[in-house]
Amino acid sequence: MDEAIYRRYQNKKEKVLARLTAINKQIEMFVLLRPLVFLGAVGFSLAYSFGTANIGYLIGIGVLVIIFFWMVSKHKRIKAQANYWESLVRINEDAMRRLEGKWVEFPNTGERFVDPEHRYSADLNIFGQASLFQYVNAANSLEGEARLAQMLIAPADLTEIEQRQQALQELSPRLDWRQHFQATGMLDNSNKTGDLEKLLAWAEEELSYTNRHTSLLLLIPLFTLLLAALGYFDIIPPYFWAFTLALQIVIVALTGKTAQHTFVKTGNTVHELRRYAALLACIEPESFTAPLLNSLRKKLTRGGADPSQQIKQLFTIVERSDLRYSSMHPLINIGLLWDLQTLIKLQKWRSTSGRSLRTWVEVIAEFEALSSLAGLVHDHPGWAMPEISVAPPAIKAVALGHPLLKDEIRVCNDVELPAPGTVLLITGSNMSGKSTLLRTVGINLVLACAGAPVCAERFKCSLMDVYSSIHINDNLEKNISNFYAELLRIKLLVEAARTGKPMLFLIDEIFKGTNSKDRILGAQAVIKSLHELGAIGLVSTHDLELSRLEQDIPLIKNYHFTDRISGNEITFDYRLKPGVSKSTNALALMKIIGLEV
Repeated sequence: MDEAIYRRYQNKKEKVLARLTAINKQIEMFVLLRPLVFLGAVGFSLAYSFGTANIGYLIGIGVLVIIFFWMVSKHKRIKAQANYWESLVRINEDAMRRLEGKWVEFPNTGERFVDPEHRYSADLNIFGQASLFQYVNAANSLEGEARLAQMLIAPADLTEIEQRQQALQELSPRLDWRQHFQATGMLDNSNKTGDLEKLLAWAEEELSYTNRHTSLLLLIPLFTLLLAALGYFDIIPPYFWAFTLALQIVIVALTGKTAQHTFVKTGNTVHELRRYAALLACIEPESFTAPLLNSLRKKLTRGGADPSQQIKQLFTIVERSDLRYSSMHPLINIGLLWDLQTLIKLQKWRSTSGRSLRTWVEVIAEFEALSSLAGLVHDHPGWAMPEISVAPPAIKAVALGHPLLKDEIRVCNDVELPAPGTVLLITGSNMSGKSTLLRTVGINLVLACAGAPVCAERFKCSLMDVYSSIHINDNLEKNISNFYAELLRIKLLVEAARTGKPMLFLIDEIFKGTNSKDRILGAQAVIKSLHELGAIGLVSTHDLELSRLEQDIPLIKNYHFTDRISGNEITFDYRLKPGVSKSTNALALMKIIGLEV
C-alpha cells in the first residue's frame, strides 16, 4: 500500500467531512426555524381573522409565507448538497478500503456479467465475488458498468489500447474531477431500473404524428374561448362554442391511447436521465488533450445546445404528463388539449435531440469506465503501463504479481515466453502457487489489452487473445461431467490456436479427471499440438513425466515452485524456479489435518 496515496485520501475525507458537518448544521437550523416561521404565519392569520390586527399583520402573514416557502426550497437544495458531500465521503472511504485490501466488501461484484462459457473470465475472476470488476469499478450507471465489463472481456485493437493508455494517464492525476464525476453519478441512484433502452428506442423511432396540421389543432381551444366570449356578449348564438368543445372531446378521445402509451414510455425512465444530465454537465466544460477523451468531448458539442440542457428540456416536457394523475386532468385536458400539446412538444424534442441521446449515454458510459481504470494508475504508481505490439505471440514480464493480492503478501516473479510455440510446464506441490501464477499472467494480460496498467515493473507483450482451462465444473442439466467439460474447453482452445491468431493459453492440472496413463498421453499430445500451432502458454501439472518434453522440444521449458515441511508446518516462498519440482506434500497435508496415512 502506498502510504502517501492513502494519506491523500484520508486528508480529502477529513476536508469533505468538515464541509459536510457545516452543511448539516445549516440543515438543523432550517429544521428548527421552519416550524417556527409556519407557526408565526398561523398566529398572524388567527389574529387577523378575529379582527384584532391591522394591515401590518396582513403584510406580516405575506412575508412569513414567502419566507416559509423560501426555506422549503433552500432546505431542499442544501439537502441535495449534503447528499453530494456524503457521496464524496463514501468515495474516499472506499478508496482507503481498496488500498487496505478490504475491497472484497464492496457490494457491486459484477455478478450479472458472469458467463461460465466465456473463454477466460470465470477462470481469471473477472466478475463475481473478489473479482477484478469489484476491485476497479467506479461506475454508477448500468451502461457504465457494462462498458467497463466489455473492456475486460473483449480486447481492443492496438490503436484503441494506446488511446486508452493516454486517456488514463490524463485522467489519473485529475482526482478531484474523477471523484466529482463519481459522486454526481451516485446522486438519485435509486431509479437505476435498466429501462433506459426503452426510452432510447422511443427517441430513435420514426416521427409519426407531429406535423403542421396536428399543431393547428392546438388553436381549437382558443377558437372555443373566442366563440364563448362572442356568445356571452350576444354577438353570436351562445351555444356555438359547444360545437368546438365537442370537437376537442373527440380529439382527446382519438389521441388518448397514443398519449398514454408515450407517457408510459418516457415517464418511467426519464427520471434516470436526471443523473445523466448532471454527469454530462461535469464533462461539457472540461478540456482534454488525450485523443480519446477529446473525441468523446466533441461528440457532445454537435447539434447546438449542451446535451445536459437538452435533457433538462425533456424533463420539463415529461413533467407536464404528470398532470394525468390529478383529479383536474380531464377538465384541463379537454379545455386546453393538454396531452396533445405535451405529445407535440415530445415529438419536437425527439426530432431535434432524440437521435443524439444514445450517443450521450455512450459518452457517459465510456467516461465512467475510463475513470474506473484511471484509479488503478493513480493508486499504483509502481505498476507499469504495458508495451504492446502487433507481433507474433510473446510476453516478457519483470516482477509480475497478481493485482488483486495485498502488497504485503504478493510475491512477484519474472515470466518470459519469448517466441511462438513457447510453453512453460509448471510443477510443484499442492498450494505452492501454480494456479496463482497462471491467473497472474492471464489477468495482467487482460488489463494490458483493456488499456490499463499491469502489476509489474515492466511488461511487454503481443496483442493476443487469452484462453484458459483452470476452473472447470460439471453440468448436470446438460449431463456433462468435469472431465468432459474440460475436454470441450481444451477443444475450444486448440481450435482457436488453429486460426493462427496470436494466443495465450492457460491450463491448470491438465486432464486431471482421468487415469494417469491416458492423462499423460493426452496432455503430451495437446501440448505438442499447441506448440506446433505457434500458441504460447502455461500448463501446470503434477505429472512429472511431462517434463521430458523439454528434452525433445527446446521451446517447452520446465519451471517449478517449492515448499518446506517442518514438523506440522508447511511454508511456501512462491518463487518461480527453473527445472522440475523434486518435492510433494500431499501426505504431509493429510497428516496435518488429522488424516491417518
